[in-house]
Amino acid sequence: METGLESKNTAIPWCKVNPKDGSELVLVPGGWFWMGSGDEDPDAFDSEKPRHLHQVEPFYFGIACVTVAQFRAFVNETKHAAGSEWQNDPDDHPVRSVNWHDAMAYCEWAGLRLPTEAEWELAARGYGSLKYPWGDDWEDGRRVCWGRQNGSQGSTEQVFAHPEGVSPFGSFQQSGNVWEWCADIFDAQAYERYLQGDFSAPSQGSSRVLRGGSFNHYVASYFHGGDRRSYSPFNRLSNCGFRAGGTVTF
Repeated sequence: METGLESKNTAIPWCKVNPKDGSELVLVPGGWFWMGSGDEDPDAFDSEKPRHLHQVEPFYFGIACVTVAQFRAFVNETKHAAGSEWQNDPDDHPVRSVNWHDAMAYCEWAGLRLPTEAEWELAARGYGSLKYPWGDDWEDGRRVCWGRQNGSQGSTEQVFAHPEGVSPFGSFQQSGNVWEWCADIFDAQAYERYLQGDFSAPSQGSSRVLRGGSFNHYVASYFHGGDRRSYSPFNRLSNCGFRAGGTVTF
């Protein structure tokens, strides 16, 4: 017997393809999840503590980073000035050497948005706060593109490489390949406020959040799911890219 709730839920696809840029998106149901890291994790930095229960609304999340080919289509259509270094990689690799403002402009063009930091972490670690997208064991880094196992040219890999490292929701490479821009301003003390139940996004600060680790790091601790970094939104780093997401409308 069908209820109104069931009928309503079936109208929201679990996955979809964004018609503007071809991004494949998966539905993450949202709700309460464990965010951050505890003192028992030797790799955890102070900025990712305390571990706390966090809540987000349902959202769509890109199962892969935006590629060079997708970004080229955006630049060709909009004439956005995004430098030229990103053009050196193969079409099916993640676009990199783009700053936060480039990523925001792309998302606006595509009718999407950057994920919030909380959304990014839920998609990467699941509801139970896995240390890595696939589990709690680093496994000598065999599941990711990093400094000891990067692409054939010593750099990035295809966005769908390492399927053995997907997250609980099926998203690729939330550990390794490229650091990923999130929407949020970086606040090193944000988790202290979140612990008190205030989940509003940080409102002050000059840097933006990066998550995930990249191909040119050699230290395993960079790749755990709670690691959060920051950088100027105006600078284009050779190991930084992004993925797009979307808001669920009921």
